[in-house]
Amino acid sequence: MRIPALLAAASLVLPLPAAAQQAAPPPPDLSKLTLEHRAALKCAAVFAIVASEQQRGVESALEWPPLGWRGKEYFVRTSARVIDEAGLTKEQVRDLLVADVAAFQKQAVDSHDPDGTVKAAMKPCLTLLDAAIPPLQTPDLLTCSAILQLAYDEVHTREGLSASAKDLKTLALVLKDRARKQLIAGGKSGNEADRAIEQAHDRVVGEDADKSKGGANRYDINVCFDLAKPDKAKHY
Repeated sequence: MRIPALLAAASLVLPLPAAAQQAAPPPPDLSKLTLEHRAALKCAAVFAIVASEQQRGVESALEWPPLGWRGKEYFVRTSARVIDEAGLTKEQVRDLLVADVAAFQKQAVDSHDPDGTVKAAMKPCLTLLDAAIPPLQTPDLLTCSAILQLAYDEVHTREGLSASAKDLKTLALVLKDRARKQLIAGGKSGNEADRAIEQAHDRVVGEDADKSKGGANRYDINVCFDLAKPDKAKHY
């Protein structure tokens, strides 16, 4: 496993404000920071590193559950609790995270076994993560058709008909067609299948609006990409 750059990993969890990079703040009062707080923050640092590796497609990191959203949400909730209970500022908590990422980075390098170091840290940290942020749900074909349609809508609104938008549009159409065929094979009429697809889209849109529960991020979108893969029995 390649350990990513320190600030790159930290930025996946909490962006660094420009002002904080220009002036060194006074040392924080850590007297109310408990061992539980420190353990939670160290886990957030590990999640930031693994999430960064997952984003870059590093094979060893992809063996772990997706951490892009869950890792960030874990830190957001942990930092809010530390701010409230230990009396620290958002910037001070961020600095603790950066220090923890640096310390873990050094530990992994010094061990000459980065993968083993990450594995040893991830096992107990995943227990904390699962207790705080439920594991991602596995979407079915119908839900996936709605998720990728929503993803296309968002990217198209932001980027226009970019290459990413085109790819998402193609995948969304593939999943929609497969979902429709699956529903019809299950006894639905064409109109009933179309209504079911529309209802699934409306449901996912409603869920996405509920950010307190993760929105559409609550689903493992990798499942959707797998469901959209070409049928091996057919040629496109």
